[in-house]
Amino acid sequence: MNGTISVSLVCCDDSPQKLSQVVAAILDASALDQRDRVWLQEDQLLPAGQAKEMHLAVADESIGKATFLQQIHEGGFFVYVGDPSCLQEHWFGPGTWVAFNDDEGLGHASKVGPNGCKRTMRILIGHFQDRFWPPKSE
Repeated sequence: MNGTISVSLVCCDDSPQKLSQVVAAILDASALDQRDRVWLQEDQLLPAGQAKEMHLAVADESIGKATFLQQIHEGGFFVYVGDPSCLQEHWFGPGTWVAFNDDEGLGHASKVGPNGCKRTMRILIGHFQDRFWPPKSE
């Protein structure tokens, strides 16, 4: 894959509570072709309305920190981030990319939309900020 991909990244904020937030990020698409970065890739079909309460993006112990990158093909899902007393809702539909690496704090919640969700799930080794963003200019 060539070029860059715009990604919505669900990560921890800088507060002591490590609340989840959504930030814009850019992924170097060539990372998806590198076997040493992609631990798992699978196509998934999620049923409409499936929901998860607050949870963290914690990887298998064998790979350490990880980023869960999802490419949405059809349908979509909602993600809820921030302070649990007033969560902010975000919708991710067809053509969007969303990544999760909020492995501290209270995490995020999610719910599949009314039409289900067809996606490609990739588990990338390492946190997005550490391994996948293009180098920052100084």
